Amino acid sequence: MPKKCNPVFLILILLMAIVLAAGLVYVSFEVRETFGLPGKSVNPISALKYSLALFNGRDKMLSVAPGNGLREEKVSVEADQSIQQLCATLEQRNLVESANLTCTYLIYSGKDRNIQPGNYTIPMGINAIDTANLIFDVTRRDKQFIIYAGWRLEEIAAMIDGLGLSFDATDFLTFVTAPPDSYKEQLQIPQGMTLEGYFFPGNYSVKPDISLQDFVAEILTRFKTTVLTEEFEKDMQRSGLTLHQAITMASIIQRETLAEEEMPLIASVFYNRLEINMPLETDPTVQFALGYDAQKNTWWKSPLTFTDLEVNSPYNTYRNPGLPPGPISNPSLAALKAAVAPAETDFLFFRAKCDGSLTHNFSKTYEEHLNFGCD
Repeated sequence: MPKKCNPVFLILILLMAIVLAAGLVYVSFEVRETFGLPGKSVNPISALKYSLALFNGRDKMLSVAPGNGLREEKVSVEADQSIQQLCATLEQRNLVESANLTCTYLIYSGKDRNIQPGNYTIPMGINAIDTANLIFDVTRRDKQFIIYAGWRLEEIAAMIDGLGLSFDATDFLTFVTAPPDSYKEQLQIPQGMTLEGYFFPGNYSVKPDISLQDFVAEILTRFKTTVLTEEFEKDMQRSGLTLHQAITMASIIQRETLAEEEMPLIASVFYNRLEINMPLETDPTVQFALGYDAQKNTWWKSPLTFTDLEVNSPYNTYRNPGLPPGPISNPSLAALKAAVAPAETDFLFFRAKCDGSLTHNFSKTYEEHLNFGCD
């Protein structure tokens, strides 16, 4: 005859099962209160496994990571990056306490399936849950854009209008054409001048809710850290130029050529002309003075007419000697370096080559210059 089960044993088993079930219910409840519901694609067994891990590690998930002493930090999510690699990056950058727990939360919530590539700005002082949620939220993804070398402020403004930031082109131009004195003092910009020339070209990534003031400050910071090196400062002192004059010269050089290797030669031509009190006679300054050409849909009218060359403006270097009052565009680092360290030549003229290369022939005399004309 089979043995009869001990009723006491059965009761103990039943009690243990009830306690275990109650414990699992409690864990699930607590995890849902803290971390939300599991993702719809997560099966119940996996959800329970992840819940236990999150329950045991919730203190780490709720604590604020130490950070790196910065106000905020940018994290780049690559298209081919695994969720484990992303979480490891967050831990390495001191943005979360535990990579494993952060990954567990993302998988538990189903958010690991919907993280989009891009840059995300993580503020300091938030916990791992908030960090993970921010990276999951595509509306929090940074706005990325390019400022091209040789653009003037109005062209940057047009680009801003397409980013969907909290300010538009009109707000931007109002601010940068009459910036607060504190912005001018940072870079010793003369009174009455705009921020033209100080918007350093390059790739940028800004948080979508950035203020206009922070937007401008971030770009000016890039200018200071990239341009104002010890070498540049020494070259500028040797040239006898102020920073504003150097940027003004660089902005003209930038509009005259895209070939970085000939920028020092272009600079030498202009300095040689200044040395003998010869007008710079450079078309880009006239183009800047003329402004927007509605017929050709450009800020840089070309070719210029003889009437254009007579425009009454302090920026017209055909009518006014010396440098114009300020920059006419936002120059690259190569143009800025050429402005403070020009080549040593006897050239007084340059003319576009006829081979379509967009580079120039240089000459010492006007006769040589004329001989380089295209048929």
